[in-house]
Amino acid sequence: MAPTSTRTLFWTPTAQQIEEAPDTLFREWVNRRLSLRLRDYDELHAWSIKNLDAFWTLSTEYTGVLLDRTDPNVLFDDSQPMEHVNRKLIRAKLNYAENMLLAHPYARSNHRAVLSFVEPASLSPQDLDDCLMRSLTFEELYQEVRLVAHALRTKFGVKAGDRVATFSPSNAEAIILCLATLAIGGVWSSCPAEFGVTATLERLEQIEPTVLLTADFYRYNGKQQEIFPKLEQILAQLPTVKNVVVVGQLAKDREPRIKFAKDEDGRQWWSWSDMVKLGESAPKELKFERVDAMDPVWILYSSGTTGKPKAIVHSVGGMTLSQKMVQTLHNATVPGDSQLTFTTLGWMMWNHLLSTLGCGSCIAAYDGSPFAPSPSTIWAIASRYKITNLGLSPRYLQVLETEGYVPNNEFDLTHIKQVQTAGSVLKPELYDWMRANIHEDVWVNNGTGGTDICNLFIGAVRSKPIYHGELTCIALAMDLQAWDDDGNAVMDRQGDMVITKPFPNMPIGFWGPDGEKRYHAAYFEAYPDKKPAAWVHGDWVEVHSLTKGVMVFGRSDGVLNPGGVRFGSAEIYSVVEKIEEVEDCLAIAQKLPDGDERFILFVKPTQAPLKPAVVDSIKLAIRQALSTRHVPAKVIELAKIPYTGNGKRLEVPTKKLVNGAKFESLNLSSAEDPECLRVFVNHPELRLEDVAVKAKL
Repeated sequence: MAPTSTRTLFWTPTAQQIEEAPDTLFREWVNRRLSLRLRDYDELHAWSIKNLDAFWTLSTEYTGVLLDRTDPNVLFDDSQPMEHVNRKLIRAKLNYAENMLLAHPYARSNHRAVLSFVEPASLSPQDLDDCLMRSLTFEELYQEVRLVAHALRTKFGVKAGDRVATFSPSNAEAIILCLATLAIGGVWSSCPAEFGVTATLERLEQIEPTVLLTADFYRYNGKQQEIFPKLEQILAQLPTVKNVVVVGQLAKDREPRIKFAKDEDGRQWWSWSDMVKLGESAPKELKFERVDAMDPVWILYSSGTTGKPKAIVHSVGGMTLSQKMVQTLHNATVPGDSQLTFTTLGWMMWNHLLSTLGCGSCIAAYDGSPFAPSPSTIWAIASRYKITNLGLSPRYLQVLETEGYVPNNEFDLTHIKQVQTAGSVLKPELYDWMRANIHEDVWVNNGTGGTDICNLFIGAVRSKPIYHGELTCIALAMDLQAWDDDGNAVMDRQGDMVITKPFPNMPIGFWGPDGEKRYHAAYFEAYPDKKPAAWVHGDWVEVHSLTKGVMVFGRSDGVLNPGGVRFGSAEIYSVVEKIEEVEDCLAIAQKLPDGDERFILFVKPTQAPLKPAVVDSIKLAIRQALSTRHVPAKVIELAKIPYTGNGKRLEVPTKKLVNGAKFESLNLSSAEDPECLRVFVNHPELRLEDVAVKAKL
């Protein structure tokens, strides 16, 4: 079957939709303020990257960011090279939590702000009611943050710059504690309860938190998991933690169903309700600490495929300015929306979900498997609680499509306005799947960003048409380009994704010794001859001259280059996954003795073993859809394709193992099942003896 064209039109906005689009309204507002004549999004984007200070000044005003300017003339200082951390990049004082709680029309109202779900026991109406553990209005959220912030300040001694962390399931309490921490100038960081001991310590030991939020149990895939056995090992290596707060995750009253010792080794243990009571003497109004915009707000972590995960430090101003802009102008988030993003506390999408509060939108936190008790789970919750915006991974949607699941056969989903996808490449046919299986007017908001920036590089706006498989537009004020090997910008050709001008949500370094030096090495040294240096993100992309949209083909460090023909793994997946006999696949490059490489395709068949006829079908489909040069040198059967816990294929660790790296040398803390990667060590079908002989002939 011929693949869906990556340039076919999927959706076109009507004239009214363009007129009412948030980016259109902002563009017209800019035109009035500055007497400009910007005619569409592309012209607005071009203006934004040429006038960075003017853009960020006006977008901050337009989105209602609460701040105190420290320089009346400059808000965003783009005069310095972006390769060095500019401590005066954003010249203001502000507070992230204040902007989430007060900078929108629903501030301190009785509109819903937080829904906290656990995996339901069944999908009966009663169990769907019972899986909602907590529901808070904006006023209730403000009040509980006020009490917890006071407890942190006065009872736990948390000061500006101190770290508060989690080893916890996602829940309302994590949202409250995060906002309370940020309200007083503290720094937030989180690990999910499903992480192993080593993975958690590799992250939290670096930042030395003083307070840790956890829980007693969590439910995943129908099984109740106890957290305390791992927690005790973690705390034994975290002497800086002086206060541990425990939530009864599966209990409506939030009281832990397990006993814990108090005053052990000078460490205090509290139930959530105990800590809230400690704040009962709080002033009636919450005092938000407006800190310097370039102070840290939270610490996120790289996947750590080699060595310890990098502790990436984000700034208060960078997160507030960029997230308010993206949620308002790109994601079209408005007061009264509700967003359920399937994520854990180990992924930047949790932090990004938090920012929907700043638009007056309700956060729906879900903890559990999206497939338990059935593939209907997310859709049943979305239907019952009238969720308007869903954040889902392409991997999750792919599984539903493969299983033939049709959500709108069971539920009325017309209240879902948009589906936001991130985490990996969204195949063209999944656009059509969403239109057919949710409803025909659903807006497919496909974007890409990263832990590195905790926001978007490329996304969508309501005023532009959407093409199958193409991300709609480069984000405002992002000077994003595709570069060839010589560092030249190219259009309509694949290249390295780079950003050539400063943006507010660049990290302020990595935590720990030599943090700025390691940060510089990670993003600014790929093109040593280019001055000034540009941010090189590690994605392999193509920017289209006509649509100004972007195709993403995977990670540039996972790019295949057999015989000098470079292509992204996503091109292969888009073809192979259409073959009925293929359940999943993984594209990897193996280095050859002569310096070239060959393309290896690992395939998990729908029915083992992998038949020669299926291999022939795979090669024929690739040859017809792409070219002879794209055909794999080998197609090898695999029982399980390795993924991260967030649904991303583990291409880079697999590539390292295929090319001789020792299993023990890799950091696989982000892997869903690390042991399944052992199959790549000395795999009998990957021996290069015969290839080496041929190379010499």
